Amino acid sequence: MGGAKNSLGRLLYLYVALPACLVTIVLVGWFVFIKTADYLVERTQLTDELNYAFQETSLDPVEKFNEMELIRSERLESHRRVFIINMMSAFVLLLIGTAIPILACRQIIFIIKGNIDLLDERLAGNDSGNPTFMTLSFDIADFDKLLQTLKHVLRERSETERRWQRAERQLVEANNGLKERADELRKGRKIALSMMEDADLARDELEKVNSRLNDVLEQAQQSAEEADLANRAKSDFLATMSHEIRTPLNGIIGFAQMLSGTKMNAEQLEYLTTIEASSQSLSVLINEILDFSKIESGHLELELREFNILPMIRDLSAMFFNLAAEKGLSFEVELMEDFPSEVVGDETRIRQILTNLLSNAIKFTAKGGVKLSLFLHSEADPDGMMEVEFEVSDTGIGIEREQLKELFKPFTQADTSTTRKYGGTGLGLAICKRLSEAMGGQIWATSHHDQGSSFYTRLRLQVAERKGVDAGKSLQTNQRIVDKSKIKVVIAEDNAANQRVIILMLRRLGMKPQAVGNGQELLKKLNDEGAELIFMDLQMPVMDGLEATAAIRGGEVGERMKSVKIVALTANAMKGDEERCLSEGMDAYLTKPINLDVLERTIDGLF
Repeated sequence: MGGAKNSLGRLLYLYVALPACLVTIVLVGWFVFIKTADYLVERTQLTDELNYAFQETSLDPVEKFNEMELIRSERLESHRRVFIINMMSAFVLLLIGTAIPILACRQIIFIIKGNIDLLDERLAGNDSGNPTFMTLSFDIADFDKLLQTLKHVLRERSETERRWQRAERQLVEANNGLKERADELRKGRKIALSMMEDADLARDELEKVNSRLNDVLEQAQQSAEEADLANRAKSDFLATMSHEIRTPLNGIIGFAQMLSGTKMNAEQLEYLTTIEASSQSLSVLINEILDFSKIESGHLELELREFNILPMIRDLSAMFFNLAAEKGLSFEVELMEDFPSEVVGDETRIRQILTNLLSNAIKFTAKGGVKLSLFLHSEADPDGMMEVEFEVSDTGIGIEREQLKELFKPFTQADTSTTRKYGGTGLGLAICKRLSEAMGGQIWATSHHDQGSSFYTRLRLQVAERKGVDAGKSLQTNQRIVDKSKIKVVIAEDNAANQRVIILMLRRLGMKPQAVGNGQELLKKLNDEGAELIFMDLQMPVMDGLEATAAIRGGEVGERMKSVKIVALTANAMKGDEERCLSEGMDAYLTKPINLDVLERTIDGLF
């Protein structure tokens, strides 16, 4: 039986313990293989990521290698600890997995051998009692230490797994941060390189721009000097041309006015009418050119003062009613009930706009009529500013739609053919447009071919403060008759024709003027005879008008002559002439050609 027992023990070890041990070894080996492979893969991935992260950096190769090794050792430390724990767990599992089958087989063999021995004794008749076979059981106490070790290993493994997972998450986060940092470094490097390139290009471009700018500044300075010289030459040219044209024109218009008061036959009257019309057209042309030059050079200044619109409208109506009647046209004025009469604005420029629009309306209308309408477009705001609108409508030839767009441009006319019927420079409407805009307004037109046109100008004016005194009553109270025959007048004018014209005009007003040729002769005459009124030409030989005025106001011809009335006469009519004359001590300012009515009003205003 001893041999049988040994054979049975070997069989148990062979068919029970050995397979169980082999299974344990295979499982533990598989576990070790997987964990080792994971460790090697993670190590390789970390190395590749570090190589990729440091690929775009501009560090020195030695510094790059040291930095990579430092980061790799830090990252691999956690992997290494997890790997060691896994290997220790595998070793413990291997011990337990091989020890349990062997111990179990040993216990089973022990029990089986004991039962066989009892069976042998019973069969041999040596059993004195009723022996009980040993039960197949295990003593848990024999395995207590082993079980405790297994539990400890499992707990350690669970904790190790959790730590490994945390380490893995931290590693992923660190790896992502490292990637982001590497991307930022790469982008920063690209940006830095791009910025350096841009800076170099910008520096080169800046040097080129500075060079060009210096050239441009030199050219601009030279152009500014040339423009300044050109402006001065232009102003001098306009002043000279204005003087040279207005001086003979003054003689033409003056003598024509004087001639109109004489007895003439029909043929002479026709010639005189032609002379007056031509001279008036030439005068308008000169005024338009000078006005446009002032506006274009930015020298237009508005003279704002309180005035009544209604007398101005009455004057225009009286003048254009006669012109319309001569052509067989009707002339109407429509005034809205709420239209303000007392306003603050530039009366002269408003009159100029309306005069131009009414002249064009009558000129381009053959039948029908012309109408002037006045509207209040908007009520006064808190600052007292309001918008008034003037409309000049006619039943004339009309304007094509395409021509309306170009109508307010300088030197533009609806009919530009060489056989055009109507004259003009094409500056009138352009001047009206600039004047309207200077007064905060606008101008526009509507028209239908062969049906007539309507021109509108909207101006921004200020409501005048009410005086509390009736304007008509005040005018009547202040009016008085001036006895011009008792005023001692001296004319300082070097042009003989202009001398003659002014003398004839003053004589028609009942005055007895005397004339001198320059300022020096004027001072001598004033010193000898004195005077109450002086008409002073600005441009004279030997001594001009401004020098003579300064000498008079300075007392060179006596104290009593310091307050003599001096009226400036000039053919220039350029910007600043009137202001300069008044600031030099003159009392009034007249431009050539001189109109008899204007001359009379000026004398009445001075006395």
